[in-house]
Amino acid sequence: METPSTPFQFLIDTFKPANFKRRFGILSFLFQRSWGAWFAFVAFIFFYSTHQYTFSGLFIIITAVLAMNGLAKTDLVLAHRTPAWWKKHPTLKVLHFINSEGEMAGIFVGALTLIVIGLTHSEDLQHIQWPIGEAFTLYGIMSFANWTVHHMVTVMTVVEKYAGKFGVVFLGSLLSAVTGEPAAAVFLSEYLGNRVTPENRPKLATAIAGSIGSGGGWLPFAAPPILIIWGILSNDFGWSIVNLMMFIGLGCIVHAFVVSLMATKYIKDPEGELTTSHLPTAMMTFGFLTLLVLAHIFVHGPYLWLIDAIIGINVSFTLASLYGDKLLQLVKDKKLKTDEEKRTDHDYENLSEKAFSATFQPMLLAFLLLSLEVIGHVAEPFIEIIAQSIPESWPLLMTALFLFYITAVVSHFADNALASRVFIVVALSFMSQVGEAAANLLAIAVVYGALYGGFLMIPANLPNFAISRAFHVDAGKWMKNAFGLYWTGVVYAAALFISSMFLK
Repeated sequence: METPSTPFQFLIDTFKPANFKRRFGILSFLFQRSWGAWFAFVAFIFFYSTHQYTFSGLFIIITAVLAMNGLAKTDLVLAHRTPAWWKKHPTLKVLHFINSEGEMAGIFVGALTLIVIGLTHSEDLQHIQWPIGEAFTLYGIMSFANWTVHHMVTVMTVVEKYAGKFGVVFLGSLLSAVTGEPAAAVFLSEYLGNRVTPENRPKLATAIAGSIGSGGGWLPFAAPPILIIWGILSNDFGWSIVNLMMFIGLGCIVHAFVVSLMATKYIKDPEGELTTSHLPTAMMTFGFLTLLVLAHIFVHGPYLWLIDAIIGINVSFTLASLYGDKLLQLVKDKKLKTDEEKRTDHDYENLSEKAFSATFQPMLLAFLLLSLEVIGHVAEPFIEIIAQSIPESWPLLMTALFLFYITAVVSHFADNALASRVFIVVALSFMSQVGEAAANLLAIAVVYGALYGGFLMIPANLPNFAISRAFHVDAGKWMKNAFGLYWTGVVYAAALFISSMFLK
């Protein structure tokens, strides 16, 4: 069987009747890896259909957390434990070239939840506030950011020449607010991947993840934990871009600064002289991306969403064609004649994963944003119970710290966008009790918790997948080294304390 020339052809071939029948065992395999999620989902169906919304909210959160972690294990755990048969297995081999498993699991759970709502309580569908604009925004910006990735390596060369290794990590992390966090993970990993010793790879990988997770938080368009609740922050809390920079910028930039300092000590000096020969082209491409982001700041509406869709579709097809040509050229150069040779070739495997990510990841993220809104809507009754259980006698700062840590803990295990969508309900419910200014502090705590919490486990934040693959860090080593950064949460706690002095 010939290898598909593009990721699109790869997807089409997967669902041909003959191939689909042969690969049907994938579904059984994924069920086994996520059995806890399926039991939780059955419990959700029972409680939701019987109008017990508090319990259904609890179990839909459990379903999402277990599914997004369970499906991710197909690549992050099994591939490292039994790589020989994993790569050669006629059914499971297809999964080795697909990433974003956790994100696809979230989309799957959201779609099933929507079906359950429609079949049992269709009137609830009208209460879901679909983040259509945010989904198009994410699709357009992240698609174009995928186009800029390789040019950003040249930009990082200039940064290192004038700001050193620290500047690469710190400024690269802050630029993730423009390029998108996954794109920043790719260009920082490509730039620094060969600049670290094998024993320090997990330390540098988790440090980059922690820095990017915070660095992308000063703008709403590239950080899913903020983008998914941007409608709530702007409409219910009255935040503008300036408010976001004032309220969130302090903590996320300082935290990225601290973690970047820690990352710098693991980076080796460059072997040769830094060159900037392709800088004009790189700056032009990055300039277009900056203009796109500025357009979303000053213009928002269906016409811009249409532009986002056009950009996303065009970039996806262009990258699919480019990577298809690269795959064919690699096969020709290395004389890989059989499927077995291709599956066992590391360069071919790595390029195939990049092709899938560049082509489909922005679209998957856009759908994930919609799915997490459905899950978050169903989870609201349970979260409101949590909000009501918080003693009113607690000082405002203590309540904010509680929200920060509980959001962070959930972010450790689930995608941090889900955590922010779920717990922003708590801050919103307090607005009538404590006033708008104090409620802003609680909203800040939720966003801080989501940004900070996304570094501990690989499925906790989207950039972690790309970083873990680039640095060859499995789930166990990732978590072990990520705990070394846990103390940096005091930066956000201090930022909350400072904010509490002005928001009362």
